[in-house]
Amino acid sequence: MIARISAVVGAFRPEEPELSASEIARRVGLPKASIARIVRDLADFDFLERTPGGYRVGIKCFELGQLAQKPKDLRRMALATMADLRQATGLTVQLGVLDGSDVVYIEILRGKHADLVIPSRVGGRVASYATAGGKALLAFSGDTVLERALAGGVRKIGPNTVATEDALRAELATVRDQGIAYEHEESSAGLACAASPLLRADSSPIAAISITAPVGTIDMRLVGPAVQAATLGLNRQLRASTFLGQL
Repeated sequence: MIARISAVVGAFRPEEPELSASEIARRVGLPKASIARIVRDLADFDFLERTPGGYRVGIKCFELGQLAQKPKDLRRMALATMADLRQATGLTVQLGVLDGSDVVYIEILRGKHADLVIPSRVGGRVASYATAGGKALLAFSGDTVLERALAGGVRKIGPNTVATEDALRAELATVRDQGIAYEHEESSAGLACAASPLLRADSSPIAAISITAPVGTIDMRLVGPAVQAATLGLNRQLRASTFLGQL
């Protein structure tokens, strides 16, 4: 039942905040009768809200979201550094955390390329192995985290998504050595990225900061060190703060 509820709530998107029960059933892949019962119960407890056209996410989901303190603390800690990085590079800057096999973005600062289309949004997720930020996180995570991220195998998302698990593991070893991860049209056609992780004192990752630009507009290996320098500064703040170091 929890899986079904998660699927129902996950059917809503920022660009489609209102859905009919029939559309939810189609997206989730469950019988309409089952969806009708689930959305009715969720609406009764304010997790969904009834509308003339169907349903939308309810106030209870918003209230629970406000209790998710870790992303808020991370965002508060990193925002000034992200703004400086955007100012220095002119590129879109993203802050992401690892959740299962995906990177979830908790902040995005848009750069000078106003027409840049990226597959991420605040609160959205992308397969970790196909993103620079995800690879920065996986490289410094333990074997258990990596195995969980690869449990479903690797599938082609963008034109250059890593083809095999062995190739990914070799790339992650390089990321550990260099401290910077790169992406070239792996999560989406036309995008290039560089990322570096935020690390605790024991070198386990908390989050990753990445920069994104259209392919061909800049050599990411020239600006990658700027991302690494930004995260190194934040790492020092983390280790100096007892509270932030426990995130």
